[in-house]
Amino acid sequence: MRDKCIIVMVGPSGSGKTTIGEALTRKGIPKLVTTTTRAPRSGEQDGVDYHFRAVEELNPEDFIEQTLYNHKVYGLTKSVVSDALREHDVVHVSLDRNGAEAMKKFFPDETVVVYIHISTETMIERMRNRGDSEEKIAERIQHSKEQDELVPPAGTDLIIENINIEETVNRILMYLNFTA
Repeated sequence: MRDKCIIVMVGPSGSGKTTIGEALTRKGIPKLVTTTTRAPRSGEQDGVDYHFRAVEELNPEDFIEQTLYNHKVYGLTKSVVSDALREHDVVHVSLDRNGAEAMKKFFPDETVVVYIHISTETMIERMRNRGDSEEKIAERIQHSKEQDELVPPAGTDLIIENINIEETVNRILMYLNFTA
């Protein structure tokens, strides 16, 4: 295993990135908290789910990457990553393909990009199961196609079809030679 490792999960909506991330956190691998300009949803906490900020508070120079989704900015700051790597050997984060590629540029030795593959049919089924509206599902499918989320980004280290969360997490940890 490397001295320090950033697990970057990439995949379309419904692929299970959030659930995989939660399982990694339960195994003692902390999540990197990204920043967003959207308002917190019910139950979300600042500094835990996201760093919720106004657009005016953001300095693009502070970020490894930023993306615009639904007219809201999302991104990961250099300081969040550096601080986490000072405290932990392994951390994880879910990013889009541009974020994963940017992370590889900023932290080439530490970054492991894991692409979570999912078929469009399974994607639709999972979004329906979690209660997404048909309109939201269509929007997310379109977004996935436009953003090329249905294929792994350049520099992907591991591709996993997420059928079973526990097996997926174990495959990631085995790939890293990590024991929790």
